[in-house]
Amino acid sequence: MNDTFDRFLGEYFVSNSDYSSFDEEFLSDFLKLGPLHCFIPTSFGGTYDSTLTCMTMLETVSYYCLPLGLALGITGSLFLQPMAKLAPQELSAAILPRFLDSSELGGMMITEPTGGTDIFGLRSTLEMTDGRAMLNGVKCWGGLTGRAEHWLVAARIKKGDKLTRRVAMAYVPRATEGVDVEQYFDALGLQPISYGSTRYSNVSLPESYVITPPGRSALRDIYDTLFRSRMGISAIAAGQCRRLADEVAGRASSRIAFGRPIGEYDQVQFRLSALRGIEQVNQCLWHFVGAWKDGHTDVSGDHVLANATKVISTDGLMAAADSAMQIFAGAAYKRNHVVGRAFTDSRPFQIFEGSNDVLQENTYEVLASRYGGVNIEVVGEELERYGLKLSADVPLAVRDVLVRDDGLSQRQKVQYGKIVSWILAQAVLEWESTAENSPVEEGLRLAQRNMVALVAELPYLG
Repeated sequence: MNDTFDRFLGEYFVSNSDYSSFDEEFLSDFLKLGPLHCFIPTSFGGTYDSTLTCMTMLETVSYYCLPLGLALGITGSLFLQPMAKLAPQELSAAILPRFLDSSELGGMMITEPTGGTDIFGLRSTLEMTDGRAMLNGVKCWGGLTGRAEHWLVAARIKKGDKLTRRVAMAYVPRATEGVDVEQYFDALGLQPISYGSTRYSNVSLPESYVITPPGRSALRDIYDTLFRSRMGISAIAAGQCRRLADEVAGRASSRIAFGRPIGEYDQVQFRLSALRGIEQVNQCLWHFVGAWKDGHTDVSGDHVLANATKVISTDGLMAAADSAMQIFAGAAYKRNHVVGRAFTDSRPFQIFEGSNDVLQENTYEVLASRYGGVNIEVVGEELERYGLKLSADVPLAVRDVLVRDDGLSQRQKVQYGKIVSWILAQAVLEWESTAENSPVEEGLRLAQRNMVALVAELPYLG
């Protein structure tokens, strides 16, 4: 199946000198090939039998077009998979087959003008009365706003005049009365994915559309869904980073400067090595977390793994685009160049589904709360939770700086979270080299270089 996707996409995205994203006609034709089937369980007519199915597809698609990979990831990870897992059987059986032979898409809306990462800052409400659910509120920055026909919407349960701390998720078809896209944002990148603001005004839904059982909160389900999606970003990043590394390698061999190919210059070789390292890190991460997700029905407690995967993948994606832009120079500073588009399109990955700064601080806080502090032994214990081993090659400077300390500032916690994330990435790289005999040398070199650089910065964060 992925060979079919590869051929189709290769024929469409043929030139980096005149790169375009995709239009509705292309999207409709591509969806007919069944990429979304990879997210739908075989019991509903899809082809999903393991996480490998959908993540391999995302890696392939994202090699050619980052926004397309994201659009499929939004629909698959944030709608199809939670619907299959959480919704009542009669509801999922009615909705999921519609994605098998149509160009319909889905998504999830959590973020509001008053809250996103701060989920208890949400002001959207869901009130149960007489077998119906009434939804009110405003959502913003939901990928595929106004384009996706199917939505999962998070809101806080309202009882009388009281807004409780219980959160629920409801299935809301876009065509429902009271759903209005008030504004489309002129986003900097990721075209043609639409973003905007959607108002829900007295939207009346059947009680069966509320997929959170009465009396409980959807918080755990939301975390499980978002953590799985964060882990899945590594496949999207891996595909795009592989493309960028290939483009830079081609540029290095063909561009002549000062009488010789630029690939003969040491600095260009260094950048290309780092690009291959970023690609290796992302490839290893999605292989590992794919296997991890398959073995665990609930990953809502796996904060460190989800945070580290998302942060390392998205920081690496942005670094790869930035480095590729430097190699291509002015040739890439165009809206219609694959590297220019990658530079603009990569940046929001560090913001959505949890701002990277917030996730890094959360990594430190989770470890400190779970173990009473953070040091190298604690990190080793956390890695064991995931079947990983603390590398014997963690630099001495990193081991020495990780000490239990309750008096850290927020910026120091963020820095420690970054260090822990790279320690985890190093462990995953070594896991992959043992399991698959894959080349990881550049990835390991990159991990150590980043760890030592982060340690060197610590004295200057005051």
